[in-house]
Amino acid sequence: MSSSRLQPPDQEESEISIFGPGYGEAIALHIGQGQWILIDSCLDPRSGKPASLDYLHQLDIDVSQAVRLIVATHWHDDHVRGMSTLVDECRNANFAISGALMSKEFLSLINLYSKHAVFVSSGLNEFVSIFQLLDARKQHGTLLNSPSLACPDRVLYNEPISLSTGKVQVRLYSLSPSDSAMIRAVIDFAQRSPTTGEHKRRITSPTPNHASVVLWLEIDGQTTLLGADLERTADPKAGWTVILDDSVVISGKAAVFKVPHHGAESAHEPRVWSELLSEYPIAILSPFTLGDTFLPTREDVRRLISLTPRAYITATPVERRYRWTNKVVREFVQDVTLDMRNVHSGWGHIRLRRSMSPKDASYRVELFGDATQLKAEMWSN
Repeated sequence: MSSSRLQPPDQEESEISIFGPGYGEAIALHIGQGQWILIDSCLDPRSGKPASLDYLHQLDIDVSQAVRLIVATHWHDDHVRGMSTLVDECRNANFAISGALMSKEFLSLINLYSKHAVFVSSGLNEFVSIFQLLDARKQHGTLLNSPSLACPDRVLYNEPISLSTGKVQVRLYSLSPSDSAMIRAVIDFAQRSPTTGEHKRRITSPTPNHASVVLWLEIDGQTTLLGADLERTADPKAGWTVILDDSVVISGKAAVFKVPHHGAESAHEPRVWSELLSEYPIAILSPFTLGDTFLPTREDVRRLISLTPRAYITATPVERRYRWTNKVVREFVQDVTLDMRNVHSGWGHIRLRRSMSPKDASYRVELFGDATQLKAEMWSN
């Protein structure tokens, strides 16, 4: 590990870090003066700990005081593994989730499956633990220690940061989910609940994701768009269309874009690139590998690098067939399965840092582990 990775940002320096994949994605934001916002969570395959938390510990940061806000953009397994540990250790941080996750339908799932972990996804399991932590922390006499609920144009964080040149305002807005998206998510939750007399079945994360939280970060005029896993939809009042048509808090164009849904074509909206992003923005993403699903695809990579030469990925998913050295094992596997492949997704960290003053300061891009610039020729089978 490079020693420079363990150098914390200056007090007057902002940072955007993305970790992944192993299996997952997490983001850490330094917003100045030693204060942090953590978005989503994944496990570092080397330590088995939440990646963003492990990173802050390595920087010798007291997370119980420094982390001001934790955001869960949705409950897909690859975005929330270890999040209950974040909430536990960052005990002074506010917690924000999609408004759909406080619906009675989702809370019913939490209550129904809280004692039957075998039936739930790891994502739902994390929320069982999170709500138990929040319940234990509620003030005497209150019924519920509710998190902040993300919805269109909602301010999740709004605080001034003192610099040597004066104060700057840090604002984090949620741009989604829309009312229509939340209704679709609630219907999905209701359909996943077993009816009376029906045996409990394993709960998996919904696809497509209707209730993902897109975030818009402003630090004294410098803006960042964090796309979470929001996908396109035919509903003009959901997905990216409603953000583009109805948002009233978006000002200017973002210089940094966390590409949604691991670069998948299903999350690509051309208007986002033309209307919300500066020319040739810094685009960052993590890959996704599960079974026969590999994101981004070759076509996705070509599309992204045609839009900006400054695109970076935390690791390159590389698929390789097993080379069996034991004949008996090979014949057994061939008898019980059609194919077996070894999938290596790597592990990496993309870090962007810039001075918070002057306003026109450019980002310094640093790549650690398997993180690399996105290139068409990087794919190999």
